[in-house]
Amino acid sequence: METSANVIIVRPVEARDAVQLRENCFSANTLAEVEANVKQRIQGFERGALVHLVAEVEGIVVGTGMLTRNGHPFRAHRGTVGSLVVHPDYQRWGIGRCIVRAMHGYAADLGIEFLEIDCRGGTPAEQVYARMGFVECGRFPRGLVEPWGERCVFDEVSFYMPVEPCLAEHAKRGDGLTFECILAKVAVAEPELRDGL
Repeated sequence: METSANVIIVRPVEARDAVQLRENCFSANTLAEVEANVKQRIQGFERGALVHLVAEVEGIVVGTGMLTRNGHPFRAHRGTVGSLVVHPDYQRWGIGRCIVRAMHGYAADLGIEFLEIDCRGGTPAEQVYARMGFVECGRFPRGLVEPWGERCVFDEVSFYMPVEPCLAEHAKRGDGLTFECILAKVAVAEPELRDGL
């Protein structure tokens, strides 16, 4: 039997999550900024334009990710994954993969057929996304310049993944909005999930 320490709960963000999101995922932002973003994203969810998910372990928000429908009429079947963040103490447990699996269910409900995500080339995210099943589909040389510090320059790497609603269905709870995944923090337990996020 699984205990709560072995289960990741992935669900839509709620206003009460702002404090833990600020502490565990968006420490560079102020609490007021995180609260404002959460409020906007809840409104976007109510309009059917996006879903902002949080991942909980033992009642603590340790990860987050957002899926936004592409606004262009020719691209309405595509959704962008953003703000995919997992607290460093919980990385390599499969939490990011669980968030993306839950997104598959929401994407299907929104009529989204493909997930898209971008990252800075040469960073760990590039390998993590590939191991999660995203396929590289483009690279813009020197496409990203950090606006702070030394203004580091990176290639912008783009990935996509076809939506597979069955990836989420097996974990869906009775309310249809919440998903459960089993943690993979032990090296012998589901090693394919231990890939960074």
